Amino acid sequence: MLAKKLPNAPCPESALDATSPAAETGETTLPMDETHELPFRERRRTRPMRHVWHEALSTLNELLIKYEKINAETIEAEEKYRLLFENALVGMFQVSPDGRPIIVNRTTARLYGYESARQFLDEVLNVKELISPEQLSQCMRAIGSGEVVSAITVEVRCRDGEIKWASINLRAVCNSSGKLLYFEGTAEDVTDKKSAGERIQYLAYYDSLTGLPNSTLFNLQLDQALVSARARKRKVALLLLELDRFKLISDSFGRVFGDHLLQECAERLKKACEGIALVARLGSGEFAILPNAVRGVSDAGAVARKVSSCLSAKFSILGHTLSISCNVGISIFPENGQDGSSLLQNAEVALYASKEDGPSKSRFFTKEMNAQILEQLTLENDLRLAVDRKELFLLYQPQINIHTNKITGLEALIRWQHPRLGLIPPGSFIGVAESSGLIVPIGAWVLENACAQAKRWQQEGLAGVPVAVNVSAVQIRQQGFAELVRNVLRETGLEPGYLELELTESLLLTNADVIFSILQKLRDMGVRLAIDDFGTGYSSLSYLRQFHVNRLKIDRSFIRDVAVNRDDAAITTAIIEMAKALNLEVLAEGVENEAQLSFLRGQKCHEIQGFYFSKPETVERIYKNMVKGSIIPACA
Repeated sequence: MLAKKLPNAPCPESALDATSPAAETGETTLPMDETHELPFRERRRTRPMRHVWHEALSTLNELLIKYEKINAETIEAEEKYRLLFENALVGMFQVSPDGRPIIVNRTTARLYGYESARQFLDEVLNVKELISPEQLSQCMRAIGSGEVVSAITVEVRCRDGEIKWASINLRAVCNSSGKLLYFEGTAEDVTDKKSAGERIQYLAYYDSLTGLPNSTLFNLQLDQALVSARARKRKVALLLLELDRFKLISDSFGRVFGDHLLQECAERLKKACEGIALVARLGSGEFAILPNAVRGVSDAGAVARKVSSCLSAKFSILGHTLSISCNVGISIFPENGQDGSSLLQNAEVALYASKEDGPSKSRFFTKEMNAQILEQLTLENDLRLAVDRKELFLLYQPQINIHTNKITGLEALIRWQHPRLGLIPPGSFIGVAESSGLIVPIGAWVLENACAQAKRWQQEGLAGVPVAVNVSAVQIRQQGFAELVRNVLRETGLEPGYLELELTESLLLTNADVIFSILQKLRDMGVRLAIDDFGTGYSSLSYLRQFHVNRLKIDRSFIRDVAVNRDDAAITTAIIEMAKALNLEVLAEGVENEAQLSFLRGQKCHEIQGFYFSKPETVERIYKNMVKGSIIPACA
């Protein structure tokens, strides 16, 4: 530090002399002037300049190191942000107030069909052109009112013209004075989610197989039609249509065939009802039809005839040609019900009643039907419990050698002892069992008990004879029927040759390939096969050769008047001769008098079955007859 020069005070050289005593102490003494009584002394440091420079350089170096570190951290942070922005799974963007894209990431670009963010920025001049005007206005109104747009779904147009759906989050960015700088936000492709949601919504109201409205949508539309009809004091007709034997067809030809058949039926019904009625599928082979306007039963009947007619033409599906029929039940508002549930219930009652008239029939609901259907439904419910309650039992009707009167076989026949209605004949409940599917567990019960009883008779020392069990079409087409028979024979210990399964002709002709495979398994086991009620179905010599049955049973309808009716006599004679030519056993059912027996003996029909020798008997009576070895004709 230089000494201050005071006015009018010369600075002697000795004052700067480093060798002076004052210099050694670090003090400088200035001479006194006229205004000062004491000399002014200035104290100063005397560190070398090189030390000062060294400290300054060290400090500068530390600052530079800190700067470089901060700069590197800043660059690293910016790189992380850039990578996070560019590789984000969600689209990110900034857009100027006039719609010009400022920055976008790769996900945003690809959402709109561009390969890169650069391509997007080069080609897109205004993002407003990529969103529909209505949705853009909605976003702008929300932003303008100071809101942040969150998760709004907008439709966007891609570079190749494809339409996608995006979920947008958007906010406005302003400076401190409130001036809008830009918009920024995120965008996520939700096209798949929206499609899945629409699919779920579609399936909630439409049948996935046929594309027709399902029961949910149909019920809503039925309710709307009733509201309108009440206001205008008009009628509403409801038609329930069910394909005849659809379950049987589906089981025989397979589910894929059944699905194709339903789709073809749906197309025909839509075409037939176009402009005049709504068609819906309620389930399986059942459809509902709601005409647009009806004035009475005649209009509803006309619609029923039209829909039945459209299904009457043959179907050609997966290489198979077949004809189907349908039944229709009709209920009318307000006569048959005041609400949709009542109309549906009564139309179902009418449908059930129409089946009693045969295929391709329509019935209008009447009050009298309720009692009949209620009786049938009650019977069905009771039948479900009959096995567990041990209300079902078996009788056995002998099959007799016409020359020796000896028992050559036994047919197991089911009976139902109802606790309230008494003894119910098979004709009153077998149809109910088949239509409800109960025939499957009931048939299994009959098979098990008949085989077990036949084995017990043998164990009791009686001569073994085959026991015949009737098998319905529903049973034999159930998956695993052959395995069921095998298991029953194994569990009961009955030899397969002592079991005879009776089948109908119509069963053999339906999906012959599948039936042949099942019967072949049964034949390989050693089980006997018989054609029941022969002559009443679509008789064909080809299936007799193909299926290798053991026996033909002539239907009782031919035997009843065989002694007095030429046609019945000719048919019976032809069946017997044909059976002999094919080396098949033949048995005549329903023999009740001596004239019938005499005719059959003359035609050399060796076995008969009927009341002439014995009605169906209990196990105890059969045992006694088996012990005797022969039966004296009951009519003798």
